[in-house]
Amino acid sequence: MPNAGFVPPWQRSVIALSTTFVFAIIVLALFFARSIFIPIALAVFFTFVLTPMVIRLQHRGLGRIGSVAVVVTASVLLSVGTGVVLAQQVANLSDEITQPERAEAFKAKIARSKESMNRDGGNHLGRLIQDVSGILLPNPTSGEPVPVTMQPDSSAILGRMEAYLAPTAQILAQAAFTFILTIFMLLRREDLRNRMIRLTGHGKVTTTTKALDDGSRRISSYLLAQLIVNACFGLLIAISLKVVGLKLVLLWGAIAFLMRYIPYLGAWIGLLPPTLFSLVMSDGWAQPIAVLAIFVVLEAIVSNFVEPLVYGRSMGISEVAQLVAAAFWAFLWGPIGLILAGPLTACLLVLGKHVSRFEYFSILLGDEPVLAPDVMFYQRLTARDQDEASELAHQALDEKGALAVYDAIIVPALCLAKRDHKDGDFSSEVLSQMVNAAREVADELVVSQPVEPTVTDRRVRILLCPARDEADHVAVELLASTLDHGRWEVQVAATDMLASELLTRIETYRPSALIVGSLPPGEMSHTRYLVTRVRSKFPDLKLIVGRWGRGGDFLAETTAAERTGADWMDSTMVETHKRLADWFAVFSAQDSEGQERPWNPNAIGTPNASLTTV
Repeated sequence: MPNAGFVPPWQRSVIALSTTFVFAIIVLALFFARSIFIPIALAVFFTFVLTPMVIRLQHRGLGRIGSVAVVVTASVLLSVGTGVVLAQQVANLSDEITQPERAEAFKAKIARSKESMNRDGGNHLGRLIQDVSGILLPNPTSGEPVPVTMQPDSSAILGRMEAYLAPTAQILAQAAFTFILTIFMLLRREDLRNRMIRLTGHGKVTTTTKALDDGSRRISSYLLAQLIVNACFGLLIAISLKVVGLKLVLLWGAIAFLMRYIPYLGAWIGLLPPTLFSLVMSDGWAQPIAVLAIFVVLEAIVSNFVEPLVYGRSMGISEVAQLVAAAFWAFLWGPIGLILAGPLTACLLVLGKHVSRFEYFSILLGDEPVLAPDVMFYQRLTARDQDEASELAHQALDEKGALAVYDAIIVPALCLAKRDHKDGDFSSEVLSQMVNAAREVADELVVSQPVEPTVTDRRVRILLCPARDEADHVAVELLASTLDHGRWEVQVAATDMLASELLTRIETYRPSALIVGSLPPGEMSHTRYLVTRVRSKFPDLKLIVGRWGRGGDFLAETTAAERTGADWMDSTMVETHKRLADWFAVFSAQDSEGQERPWNPNAIGTPNASLTTV
């Protein structure tokens, strides 16, 4: 019967080609229909921002229509007032820059800087700048001036008016569409949610409703908090610039407010206009330096202290995803796309986290690890990057301890290596290299976090036996390294030991328990054979089969201990540890009834002594 999960190469190629084609169609639609999609995106953004205020007014008994009317009216009045003030500021900016005395003062400042550079030996740089300026802006050829008579052209005037009026009309139409769409989204919020549930729910109404409600609340809270933080940042910038004597501070504060929506780079882009304006308008260098210091200090405070406190739990967007999204949306929609990149990315991320059909958004945009620790460790082993694999193990060691690291990372990675080798993905030589690398990493963990032995008069003997291969041998060595050698006298059998040799070793060593390490997948037939041989000759010996790593991809492995004839079958080393601890008193009593086993400092498995393979 063919593997149900196998996908033929031609089918994978068709899927990849179809995905690429659909993605290209979506990008082209977003670009060429941006006059439609930009108002929709803005309306969604404003809806998320205004929804918390609408809900709060509704809870005070104002009603849906009244709440929407109050919130929208207040927002429009605030936006119009801000727009009028900023328009005046822009007009004043034009007047300030075009003043002749300002231009002369700026030229004088540049001349003083040039003289200072020449005094310091920088005349070569000055000449280089002059040469480059002469190439880019050559002097006009001398000659008699030619009189030019300008004739008014009515068609040129009409064309110029059309060039100005067409973009203005388009902007006004998009603004009106955004305004109306925002109102209807606020009024019909539940209806839009229900339609979204119908499209993505697949019959799981309760789960999808909770997911969408939680996602919409998180997005609304995040965007509203972001709006408040950015607005306060712009206000503080305006006040601080006013203190240092800079003009048009409301304009610079508004630019700082808008630019903070651009991740990581926005605050520094917003720094450029006021700094350049200060360079032109001030007589010295103190004011530009003060402007730079204000932006640096405020951005450091807001980014490191205010945002973590206000936002609380982050939206979980990775830094790379934010930068790529900013570039992507700026390419499609220009400055509006650059500002909306953060909110749009947050919406897509929450959609991917709560709707299984869009999980790829969560994988692409999120900052959470997409691979389990054992898979990451195994991936580093396959890439022969033992240093990073060791770093991953040590990070987990600080959080969980050695035994948990073995159970959660190293042993599952060995199981994955055995599976891929069994499937023919790499040779036995490569498997041996990976197993040896895992053993070396484990040895580093043992040195970093050794087990302190408990000094006792008598210890219980146990024998550890790998079922088949080197991976099983590494697993039993890991278990042995975590045992308290003040209580347990441990020996590890060799990988190539025959069943008859194992029986002889048991008869000579007389352990209280035999632990057979058998990592999945497979190898159960040989494990059953070993257990059967041991059970037939030593019926009273406690037998434990360590099927460690039998979780995740190997959960379907057999779990019945009676199928092997062993007393117990453990799926984790923690279970084996607990089982040995529970039976320690019984084993000690049995040993005390038989031959005395005093502490022998030279015996195998003594505290602080290396284990010997027999």
